[in-house]
Amino acid sequence: MGGYIDPVQRVVDDAYKRTKGPVAFLDESYQAPANGTHRGSFYVLTAVLVAVKDMDTLRTGLGEIAGSDYWHTRDALQTDDGRALTQEMLDYLAEGVEPCVVAHRVNVDAEDADAEGARRECYHALAVELAAGRPGVWDAVDLLILEERNQSNFKNKDQLNHKELISAGRVPRQTRLVQISPACERLLWLPDLVAAAYRRTITHSDRSLFDVIKDQTHFVALPSPQTAIQPQK
Repeated sequence: MGGYIDPVQRVVDDAYKRTKGPVAFLDESYQAPANGTHRGSFYVLTAVLVAVKDMDTLRTGLGEIAGSDYWHTRDALQTDDGRALTQEMLDYLAEGVEPCVVAHRVNVDAEDADAEGARRECYHALAVELAAGRPGVWDAVDLLILEERNQSNFKNKDQLNHKELISAGRVPRQTRLVQISPACERLLWLPDLVAAAYRRTITHSDRSLFDVIKDQTHFVALPSPQTAIQPQK
């Protein structure tokens, strides 16, 4: 008799079996508006695309570098040892062929106090381009794995953001969004690494980490207000 399998893990494993292309792992980094101004604010949503056949190798490599089942890049960057491990992980990512894709809102509207509007905008732009594929760079993506947020209302917002794209015909109906914790899927460490490395180019004018992966990083253009999908009431 087989051992217990977590229901969330079962859902994820089934999604991997049914996907036809690379899997996109997504995470964010942002600075929300403060004191009624958008000065210094930004929102970044990153994706790292991984072929299913390469997942086990990447999981093993990341775990060996971290020496732990836990990783969060912003925490690691607080110490010299953590920064060295971050550098090693980025070097490991750069050895492969996994495309890194970034959607960046330069300024978050001052009235978007929690940056949820910017998150939605970046998700829409990123998901559309991932699903469409980019010739010679990545094949069409039909499975997006997003680091889940703790509160159910935020999870629901993310699911609604995805459903809006389906309803508008911006991505194929079979394009799926699954929200899970990095504790369930170590490959979510990858977009966390990319987001943190890119964040430092904004907040610290420091490109040293991002330059490691710059040659495999691609940017998506955000839609103009006229072409963006309007929020559902």
